Amino acid sequence: MSFLNFFKKKKEIADTTVRTIKKVELIPNTFTTVSKGQYEEEIKKHFDLEKYGFGLEENQKIQIHLGDLTSKFDELNKSEHLLVIGNINTKWVNLTKDNYYDSGGSLFVTGDILTDYFSGDFGKFILINGSLTARKILNIEFEDSLLDVGGDLTTEYFHGIDIWAEVKGRIEIEYGDGYCMNAEGKSIMPKNDLEASLKFLKINKNDRNSTKINEIIKNNC
Repeated sequence: MSFLNFFKKKKEIADTTVRTIKKVELIPNTFTTVSKGQYEEEIKKHFDLEKYGFGLEENQKIQIHLGDLTSKFDELNKSEHLLVIGNINTKWVNLTKDNYYDSGGSLFVTGDILTDYFSGDFGKFILINGSLTARKILNIEFEDSLLDVGGDLTTEYFHGIDIWAEVKGRIEIEYGDGYCMNAEGKSIMPKNDLEASLKFLKINKNDRNSTKINEIIKNNC
């Protein structure tokens, strides 16, 4: 066998090798740490990521929760990447990291989210197959983040200056600072204008930022 044919043969063998994904058992109602490969495989069962180009880095904290979540969600802030196979029902879904340099990651939810308050994070990739209901405040004004909702989006106050949510279902916003995009690519604004919205939240124009909104949420939790 010639030198060139030897390496050609090795390449053919490598191209036909099936990558083995290291898997662990998913235990119901438990945060299970998984490999990058297992996380990506599970996500593809529930989400179409073709248009996003979503990818993971090695050596990140990656977890899957099998079953509904009905807690205070301290664990949500500890995972860099989290897939919830089920629904979320809690007072505050808080994804904001204390340290900006720890921001990023992803949250995938196959079902619905029902909460009083919802806070995103810088560089956070959030996909929800079902509906998102934040009964009081939805805060997503975080640069380089994405929120995609497959069902309806409902909230009393929406804060998302220059950072919109993409929603395939119905959009209901009473007050807010920002807008959402519906399935037709149309901007959906809050029912009340900015002046009435700031008065409702009892803040002035200088306080229109995600940090202040999170302070308001924290004081009410």
